[in-house]
This record gives sequence, structure tokens and C-alpha cells, in this order.
Amino acid sequence: MSDQPTWLDGNALAGLLTEILGAELTASPRGCPSCGAVNAIGAHRLYRGAGWVLRCPQCGDVAICIVRLPDRHVVQMTGTWRFEVPR
Repeated sequence: MSDQPTWLDGNALAGLLTEILGAELTASPRGCPSCGAVNAIGAHRLYRGAGWVLRCPQCGDVAICIVRLPDRHVVQMTGTWRFEVPR
């Protein structure tokens, strides 16, 4: 069995989140509805498969799922996200 993690930290999602939401969000906090922990997006765990799944670093609850289709991104966010987007 490998000691290599099967995930990346949430900072690896920075470029895609900026592309989709228009702002750099890795320092933004997210409140988890399952365990109540509040962590920066960059501290979450990112898993890759058919899309991207970002999970709470405390309990593993899903924070965001992103799938890239030929003509759009499909995004599902859970929990309490707080971010600021410049005008």
C-alpha cells in the first residue's frame, strides 16, 4: 500500500475557480454544514476523477463538485462560502 496521498490541497483548484467565479478564492473561508469547521478553501482536499471534488479537511464532506462539459461548467457548492469579488 502506498503512503502517497490520493488528493491535492485546495490550492490546486485556484485557477479553475478563478475561471468560473472570477476571483481568487483559496484564502476564502468555507463553513462545513456537517462538522461545523471553518477552513480556507486552500486547506480543503481536492480529488480528481470525472471532475473535481473538493472535500472538508476535517470530516470529508463535499464542499464543491465541478464537471467540465464541452460548452459549460457544472458547479454544485455546499456549506457556507464567503468570498469577495472585485467590481
